[in-house]
Amino acid sequence: MNNSKAYKIVAKFNRDTKEGKIVWSITREKPSSLSGSENLIDDVFVTQVLEKKLRLYRFQYKSYYDEDIYEWVDKYRLEFVGIWGNSEWTFPYEMPIFDLYESVRYKVSNIDKFMEDFLGDDEGEESSNLNLF
Repeated sequence: MNNSKAYKIVAKFNRDTKEGKIVWSITREKPSSLSGSENLIDDVFVTQVLEKKLRLYRFQYKSYYDEDIYEWVDKYRLEFVGIWGNSEWTFPYEMPIFDLYESVRYKVSNIDKFMEDFLGDDEGEESSNLNLF
């Protein structure tokens, strides 16, 4: 798959996620595609689109500058997953996967509903009426 097509697919996943056309959920399955030097950082998200299962997660790895000098670097991985949970294909890292990851986290956490429930009737009040101190 060429990068142009992959970029468009990731952008469409993001748009459809924001619009609620694609629904993600959290899974407890640890990705088998993590190498020995990679650490899972956050939740692992899964969805199904056109009979293909996708997995999205954030991980970190050591980026070495010298033999003993390194820093932890965060990366995001989006991959097609087979029926046994093994990675079938991984999207290139330069894709806008970070944006998709943030959209998925926001949707799965159900923040919109919390804000609506919490604010309730207060939402109509002007912010100038708020007394913060």
